[in-house]
Amino acid sequence: MSRAKSLIVPSVSSPLALRVESGPVPEAEPGTAVVEILASLIGPAYGFLLSHPNPHFVFPTPSIFGNNAVGRVVSTGPDSVTLRKGQLIFVDAYIEARDDPEVAILLGLMDGGSEKSKKLANDAWRNGTWTTHAVVPLENAAPLDEDALLGELGYDVTELAYLTRLSVAYGGMSTINVKAGETVIVGPATGHFGGAAVEVASALGARVIALGRNTEVLSRLKATIPRVETVVLSGDIDKDTNAIQAFGPADAFLDFTPTVAKNVTHISSAIRALRRRGRVAFMGGTSEDVPIPYWLVMLNSIEIKGRWMYSRKELRELIKMVENGVLKLGKSVGHEVKGKFSLEDWDAALNTASKHTAWGSQVLFTP
Repeated sequence: MSRAKSLIVPSVSSPLALRVESGPVPEAEPGTAVVEILASLIGPAYGFLLSHPNPHFVFPTPSIFGNNAVGRVVSTGPDSVTLRKGQLIFVDAYIEARDDPEVAILLGLMDGGSEKSKKLANDAWRNGTWTTHAVVPLENAAPLDEDALLGELGYDVTELAYLTRLSVAYGGMSTINVKAGETVIVGPATGHFGGAAVEVASALGARVIALGRNTEVLSRLKATIPRVETVVLSGDIDKDTNAIQAFGPADAFLDFTPTVAKNVTHISSAIRALRRRGRVAFMGGTSEDVPIPYWLVMLNSIEIKGRWMYSRKELRELIKMVENGVLKLGKSVGHEVKGKFSLEDWDAALNTASKHTAWGSQVLFTP
């Protein structure tokens, strides 16, 4: 009889003391699917989050960490009418409460912060995907067209994990209704999610102005993705505004300011470069207050939205774009798997992931 192995996080502590435990393969209950995990992403900051308490990323302990993943269905609850054993699926970590869609968590990453979301994380979905066999909500097991992805397009299963970043970027583009022919500012564009946003915007037919400080990554984006212009940020609001405006008025701005960013200036520059009735989506992680050109926002009727993740409909649309070859994956478009690790090699895995923060790189558990 096969056994399941899981990487357990006993507590948030430094030094880290994770452990691998084995047990029986879970059985699917109503409303769930048991998924054999083939590839689960390891974010660059995950080692830090597991060893340093962060009020914005609280999760139950002890638990199994790990969020989005690619896997195969092992079993489903009796209420499943679509999923079948052996089917290739994408594990969507964004879980909404079935009786209150205002309550949401990220499986294996964060409990959402409210009393209701903490209950959802602690009592129902405390364990993520750093395991050989994960239990997930039926609706969070998104079917993938294996014939198209692994057959016609020739992708490896590990390359499909990149759907994680593309889906978040697509959620942002959808919330500000980016259309073909528009000009979209993305910044910072050189990290995992910002770079993915450049890919998505271009695939939608937009021209992209990519902002960042890493000139090497900006050059790669421009060389790899169609219709991309780049601006190297200086930190001077007026200078950067002028540099963005040199490409003409922009229609929209998607922001991915990271948690570690300090003294953020590019947001103000990007907003100043928008045309009248421009649209803005905030999808970053900074906890700092940032300067906003209030008068210009009012005068130009700029629309500013915050967006966390994506809807299930948007995820399905994004997957179709990849299955149909509109959005490409793999080395030919700048993606590279920098490391594949067993659960037992968690220390090396987290250390490797921390070194690969730039666009296109992935580090994975392949349990």
